[in-house]
Amino acid sequence: MTTTKRSLILAGGGLKVAFQAGVLQVWLDEAGLTFDHADGASGGCFNLAMLCQGMSGTQIADAWRRTKPVHGANVDLATLARRDALLTMDRYRSEVFTTWGLDWDAIRASQQEATFNVCNFNRYELQIRTPDQMSEDLLVACVSLPMWFPPVEIDGETYVDAVYLTDANLEEAIRRGADEIWVIWTVSEEGVWRPGFVNAYFQIIEIAANGRFRQLVQRIQNNNAAIAAGQHGEFGRRIELKVLRAEVPVNYILDVGADRLHEAVNSGVQVAREWCAAAGIPLTRRAEPAPATDPSTLAFTEDMRGFVMPGEADYDDGFRRARKEGLRLSVHLTITVDDVDAFVTSPQHAARITGHVSSDTLGDKLPVEDGTFQLFVDRGQPSRKEMRYRLYFRDGDGRPLTLVGTKVVVDDVGADIWSDTTTLYTSIRPGHVDPADDDSVDVAAAGIISIHLLDFLHQLTTFRVGGPVAARPAALSRFGTLFLGKLWDVYARRILPWGP
Repeated sequence: MTTTKRSLILAGGGLKVAFQAGVLQVWLDEAGLTFDHADGASGGCFNLAMLCQGMSGTQIADAWRRTKPVHGANVDLATLARRDALLTMDRYRSEVFTTWGLDWDAIRASQQEATFNVCNFNRYELQIRTPDQMSEDLLVACVSLPMWFPPVEIDGETYVDAVYLTDANLEEAIRRGADEIWVIWTVSEEGVWRPGFVNAYFQIIEIAANGRFRQLVQRIQNNNAAIAAGQHGEFGRRIELKVLRAEVPVNYILDVGADRLHEAVNSGVQVAREWCAAAGIPLTRRAEPAPATDPSTLAFTEDMRGFVMPGEADYDDGFRRARKEGLRLSVHLTITVDDVDAFVTSPQHAARITGHVSSDTLGDKLPVEDGTFQLFVDRGQPSRKEMRYRLYFRDGDGRPLTLVGTKVVVDDVGADIWSDTTTLYTSIRPGHVDPADDDSVDVAAAGIISIHLLDFLHQLTTFRVGGPVAARPAALSRFGTLFLGKLWDVYARRILPWGP
């Protein structure tokens, strides 16, 4: 009987590998996938160490959910004075590794076939270390990016991150007999050059990592084509390559937000579940976090008004025609976050909506029977985000309707942050329509409504926080940090020397 050997490639990506941990929760625990071999490079070595220790995918994901970036890389004046690096890994050793519960005896005793990649600078050589050879010093060396972190001296030799040699060692997996290679890739492939020294440094890494990875992918494709044509091929057997890619809106090493890391983990869970569904991989269980027993809540009101035209499907044309005919539409909404912690750490950022819709054509103060709001969600493009509204209501004659609205937040030429965050492209569909059915239901009316300046100033006075009194300031702060952080992702990337 022929058996298939499956390798798991935990590619690098700095703090972006928090997303990778969410994928592991799904692949290992929810889908029950097993891997004969696992390889880690750069930041992926963090997750590989936990995997070798025997942690489940959910335990690895939870370790990142507990991680606070400010407890990691730190400035050390002595290191700066020696001009060795800008930061050190000392607090990773003393705080992050402790939070993760790394046990080096357990890691070295691991029965998992695994390979860690590290660069021996003295020999200009990529070296492979198996779990029995690993130590805390070697793990730190695996992620010590030159300039940012000092090299690690071990037995008289100098070691640094292997990223310039490999960020995903597919060749090692093939050498060890892999027939299937499963890759989690979080290095950005956005392909947009951004100014500034910090951006340039990581964009050089992206050149090295993506360039090398794509060369290897092409070699595998050429090999498989040769095998299919009856030839021997470079590797002598067909190699099936499965790659889950993601643009993760977290900086490689400079991010300071614990909620952003937590969200990256949860985004990995969401994307992996969707990826498995598309690939026909069944999930036998779902690992869901326990609901908070006494969550903080938050609510605020929002008023928008403008013009919506019946019988029109185009937003701009509908707005112009409706304004000419004086066909107004307005909404008065209360947006309620029932659990602030879940809201800020979920990639969906979903909240409830209540309130009413008023329209010159549909009726006045029509109650919203049910509604959802999503704050700054993206679908794999961090530089473009959307605020989404869905309101279920009935017109004056009792006919069910759905208002679907989207604010598109993207960094166009010019100062457009105000218009992006206040302009709602609005359509109305007959019936109470689920999001999945939007494309199959005709648009009954379309136009644009927006927040006016005085309404916005009033909105700022309506924020109310509930739940434990001691937790309320932090809840409001976390919501504000989320809001400003998402705006940073979109608008600051182009003009500042660092970005996600």
